[in-house]
Amino acid sequence: MAELNTASPRLDRRHWMLAVAAGMASFLDSGAIISVGLGLALWKESFGLDVWTVGVLGSTLTLFIAVGALTGGRLADLLGRGRVFSLTILLYAVAALAVALAPNSAVLVTGVIVIGVAAGADLPTSIAVLSERAPEGTQGRLVAFTHVMWTAGVVFTTSLGFAVSTLGTLGIGLIFATLAALAVATFAFRAFYPPFLELETEADARHTAEGVDPAQALPVRALFRERTFAAMIVLTALFYLFFTLVANTFGSFKTYFLVTVGDTSQTVATALSFGTTLIGLAGTIVFTRIADTKWRSRFFVAGVAVFTACQLLIAVTGGAVLPAMVAALVLYNIGFPFVGEALYKIWTQESFPVNARATVQGATMAVARFVASAFALVTPALIDWSPSGLYYLLAFFALVSGAIGMLVIRRVRGAQETPAAPRPLTTPAAGDAR
Repeated sequence: MAELNTASPRLDRRHWMLAVAAGMASFLDSGAIISVGLGLALWKESFGLDVWTVGVLGSTLTLFIAVGALTGGRLADLLGRGRVFSLTILLYAVAALAVALAPNSAVLVTGVIVIGVAAGADLPTSIAVLSERAPEGTQGRLVAFTHVMWTAGVVFTTSLGFAVSTLGTLGIGLIFATLAALAVATFAFRAFYPPFLELETEADARHTAEGVDPAQALPVRALFRERTFAAMIVLTALFYLFFTLVANTFGSFKTYFLVTVGDTSQTVATALSFGTTLIGLAGTIVFTRIADTKWRSRFFVAGVAVFTACQLLIAVTGGAVLPAMVAALVLYNIGFPFVGEALYKIWTQESFPVNARATVQGATMAVARFVASAFALVTPALIDWSPSGLYYLLAFFALVSGAIGMLVIRRVRGAQETPAAPRPLTTPAAGDAR
């Protein structure tokens, strides 16, 4: 569970190209979330949806990302992370094209479901592939880079949304068609770029020398027999759960909120989202630079304060004061790079054996996305009932996430200062359940 490294091991071009290939899972995941968010108000009008149907549509993607993460992460450890790494992206492409061409709400919802399954399976798998092939002491930087890609997906998709904001549902279809094309290109890159196989061979040799068989999935029961692992599974799951409740609400409903509560146009809403998200992109780049240093923990406390202040500002103003909404969006994008998903990914990859990381991250990610999908189901109704009440609740979630994050940081530091002798968790006993 080593958190920090004073040395700075060298990364070559192959590692950064792998980071881009793995990060495309995050790019396409955020692209889908933002695109569905951009489309909600337009689909509501085009297909005559009520607020509960909008809630179902808004929650469906998150729900099936959870399903995909839960099943895909474990299948990746069992069947081969490289294989799942290459194939899930094709499923995403097919589903995104279906959404782009959807003639009715049934096809639309089906396409969103399949996108969720594919994106959910790809997320833990891609990060596990990246971390297992990263040299010791570089995991933080490379895994944090996937969150740069996640934010880049937000910026890219939001900019597309602004560009096509006057085209109605046709514009949303063009966004999903673009995501489908990017998914196909990512598959080709992952499957046919030769240096990726070199990195896999090098990593297998390194892990075998350390007594770990990367191809042999660690039994789930072995993780829960080890108290340190069990505690970290619970803490990282809860941390990511409360963070995701805030982040998913912002990602999926900020355009809908600006249009329905702030009374802005679709064009103004997407323009505000695009401009402020550039701040978030800059923040994630900064976080990547400090991800393997002591500063990542030191920035966390300040980030939690800013992240919470954002929710409180919207709660106090009710979301109807445009300058306050702009300020809140700025605060959100300043805070989130240092308090959420990037840290969660790093903690997961640093805290568990290489042959269990996809399983653990898939399971903990699934817990958060399942709960977030249920919350998204009622979010439009909560907005209709009380915008202020919704954001007071999100402020509470942000504080809880921060408190749990401090517990995780303390455990990580404690493990670094008093490392325990490693336990032989690499070879499952005969008949052990996977």
